[in-house]
Amino acid sequence: MEMLSTIIVKLPEVFGAKAARKLRRELKSKITKGNPHVVVDLSRVKKIDQKGLEALLGCMEEIAKQDGALQFGGVSPEAVTMLQLTRMDRLFQKFPGFVVDAAPAFALTPEPVAEEVQSEGSQIPVAA
Repeated sequence: MEMLSTIIVKLPEVFGAKAARKLRRELKSKITKGNPHVVVDLSRVKKIDQKGLEALLGCMEEIAKQDGALQFGGVSPEAVTMLQLTRMDRLFQKFPGFVVDAAPAFALTPEPVAEEVQSEGSQIPVAA
């Protein structure tokens, strides 16, 4: 029976070219067998540049080649914004093993749910 292991990668506050090179080296050395499961923690990330985004895509590609799974284990608001602006959030949603609802489950604080409150004929969204 084969044991599955999870590789957890915690990204730094600034995820740029230097950190991207380190990520590639680390993953190449740690992913040795098929079906890798990688959790990328973006909770500390405040800034991602082009090389950082390319590294995430490269990570996804390498894991896909080995029929593995990739998940985000916490995504900072700045990282979410960058992923949405570049539309990479949609790409990662289509990746096997990446569940859209799973990322917030790892987050430290839940997002408020908007409710509609009627006030004299008008609707005002209010955070719960």
